[in-house]
Amino acid sequence: MSAKQQSEDTPAHTKASEMSTEKREHHADEKCNAGLSSQEDDNQHPPLAKRSRRCETNTELVSINGRLFDDEFREKFKHAWQRRETIAETNFELKNEPFQLAVLQNFLQEDPNRVEVTKRLEEEFSTVDWKRKQMDLYEFYQTNDLCSLQRDYLQAFYTVLKEQMMPLVEELTGIKLTHVSASCSMYNAGDYLLVHDDLLSDRRIAYVFYLSPWDCHRQWTESNGGALELFKADKNQLPVFPVTDKIFPRNNQLVLFRVCEKSFHQVGEVTTFEYPRLTINGWFHGPAANSRNNSTQHTSSVIVDTHYFGPRKVEVDLSGWINDVYLVDEVKQNVQKKVEMFSEVSLEEFLLPSRFEALLNSLTNELDLEWTIKGPAHLRKYEILNFKSLPESGPLTVLYDLFTSRAIFRLMYEYTELDLYGRKAKTPKCAIELQRWERGCYTVLGDSSSYADSTLDITFYLNAQENVGVITYLVPEGDQTESKPNDQPSSSSAPSECYEDDPVLLTLLPKDNVLNVVYRAEGTTKFTKYVSRNTYLHKAGSSGHAYTYILVCSYKE
Repeated sequence: MSAKQQSEDTPAHTKASEMSTEKREHHADEKCNAGLSSQEDDNQHPPLAKRSRRCETNTELVSINGRLFDDEFREKFKHAWQRRETIAETNFELKNEPFQLAVLQNFLQEDPNRVEVTKRLEEEFSTVDWKRKQMDLYEFYQTNDLCSLQRDYLQAFYTVLKEQMMPLVEELTGIKLTHVSASCSMYNAGDYLLVHDDLLSDRRIAYVFYLSPWDCHRQWTESNGGALELFKADKNQLPVFPVTDKIFPRNNQLVLFRVCEKSFHQVGEVTTFEYPRLTINGWFHGPAANSRNNSTQHTSSVIVDTHYFGPRKVEVDLSGWINDVYLVDEVKQNVQKKVEMFSEVSLEEFLLPSRFEALLNSLTNELDLEWTIKGPAHLRKYEILNFKSLPESGPLTVLYDLFTSRAIFRLMYEYTELDLYGRKAKTPKCAIELQRWERGCYTVLGDSSSYADSTLDITFYLNAQENVGVITYLVPEGDQTESKPNDQPSSSSAPSECYEDDPVLLTLLPKDNVLNVVYRAEGTTKFTKYVSRNTYLHKAGSSGHAYTYILVCSYKE
């Protein structure tokens, strides 16, 4: 799948089409009935308790639940927030781990059986313009800022959020707030937002308001996906696996959390095809207590796990592993010309069939291989093989020897004319990983310093499967039509369009026994596409699990 962002406006009703026809028709009947009785119901609601500081603007349509203004609730919340304590009650919960977060049920004042207000808000979702947000970190739909949407209930919600909720949040948390931003988001089946911390500029408190007003689907479960997933941070303030906690969507639920150095979270992939995940989300902004450079906070210890080393003095017979055609001088010259012209070449049937089958058999059938998950979570998720745990002989050990040997450095020199071998070569080096990929794995663009040098990338797939391990190369930042924004999107963000023109230089599609050779010039970035949980995997080994394996090597002069 291309990483190109789609900037076209798309009517909202086309995005929620995953809901079955029968349920959508039933839902439409509910809306008609609700419209006939809404005026009568509004007159039946009792007046809310009032405080002198509370504004009354637009409460005719949307009102915050009066219990949030009760003295008892406010004092209990403030006391627990200041002391970083945990509270769990019927209508609200306050968490302190992995970071400060509050979950408020029945946020808006409405009859919990009829849910008139949330149904009206959901109705207006189908009348607004949506933009598809699609890049390495996310795929979902989003509107412009709520303040610009001329819809009665959405405007009323924004007004109440700004005039009533912001002063209340300021009081409850003790954090000075100045303004609020808001937008609508919609996640259909397969949509997601990967790990990030929201820490940018003047964001102080993030919030997510959930809409799921359908009678049979007001509470989401694990099988539906779409949870707000929380991560712990390690001693270096980097997020680590596994997920610490999950908060599932629920109609009329508001989640607030303090934006800080360790507020790492993601929106888990929506896996249900019946209902979209609908939210109104954004941030309460205010002056930062301790200003810092957000863009560099989490990069200091990111690339130290990429270990480069020089060519190893091991005896490897290339003709015993590599297809003879790729060792012929004339073919080497043709490969070099293609790399010079296009900066990449794909060499099919690169390894001898018997060698490839032996490697594949070892990977899919040996159950004692040592695999470990590789993070940090806001940059990547896949498993890597511990080469040091391999026996002294065997196909995987020889594979490691092959791609780290002087012989392969010489072959790459002959393919590219890079100074990886010969008299001009000063300090050639390489890095190597054998990766294991399945559903839920990904890499994102991450730390720009990791792309500071020109590199020769080698990518080789084993047990290749469609849409598993798709690698996208993007143009260097200086060549982009627009510079990429520093914003890190979230469950409540409004990521900007990154490019006017297609930024994609190259997309590598998984195919068995193909050596992909790519010269990545300084500044050129890449990421490996998130593997959807709905992806069909069909090539299982003896363990019954269908992984795709990717040998990734980088060579530098």
